[in-house]
Amino acid sequence: MHEREYALITGASSGIGAALALKLAKEGFNLILLGQNTLKLEKLAFIISQKFELDVLTYKLNLINTNEIDQFVNKLKQINKNITLFVNNAGIGYFGEFAKINIDEDKKIIDINIRATTIFLKNLIPLLSKNAHVLMVASTAAFSPGPYMATYYASKAYILALSLALREELGLQVSVLAPGPTKTKFQERAQMCKNDIVKLFYMHPIKVASKAYDGVIQNKSIIVPGFLNKISVLALILAPYSIKSWLVKCTQKLK
Repeated sequence: MHEREYALITGASSGIGAALALKLAKEGFNLILLGQNTLKLEKLAFIISQKFELDVLTYKLNLINTNEIDQFVNKLKQINKNITLFVNNAGIGYFGEFAKINIDEDKKIIDINIRATTIFLKNLIPLLSKNAHVLMVASTAAFSPGPYMATYYASKAYILALSLALREELGLQVSVLAPGPTKTKFQERAQMCKNDIVKLFYMHPIKVASKAYDGVIQNKSIIVPGFLNKISVLALILAPYSIKSWLVKCTQKLK
């Protein structure tokens, strides 16, 4: 059990974030849940607090707004909770040709996946407990260029590189979760659910969360849930960049 310990999760309203909240509650963590959907956050908090009798705090936070990040960090200083696990899960992605996709969508990817991730983490590190663990949610997309989702793939590569660098640099434990296609609303928004090949790799968020927690306990640097996803990541690591790009391009064109 993790009495008096808190896990802070961004993007906790649904999908992998919500699944991780449920898993961590089961393991005894009190929770601080962040997201943009207040109704979903409060519903999740109610379910968890009733089932596990834990302290669950929820905050609506727009990560694009740096003022809101600053205000929340100041709030964390005031409530002074013992945060031993930070899960950076918030992220966004879109499908489309780079030259044709609306630039505002690219800006959102950069603002949330890169800019907010960096600012939030930089401000949060001093508030984490001495033996805290940071779990950064990337994707199997981090291991390859991604034609037709170029900005998204690049943003996940950034998270992977940043996380592995901080694992060496900081006195904290840092792990990268790199899930493959997962049955979430994110997949629907990014139009990933139309591809029959992608569907072969699908995992349920609850399963992903369970594998993620196991990886955190083992202090793994990179956590890739699912056998097929592990094989695909290994293949991507070994393949030349020209082959990686071609494979992803062929897969994306099937959408």
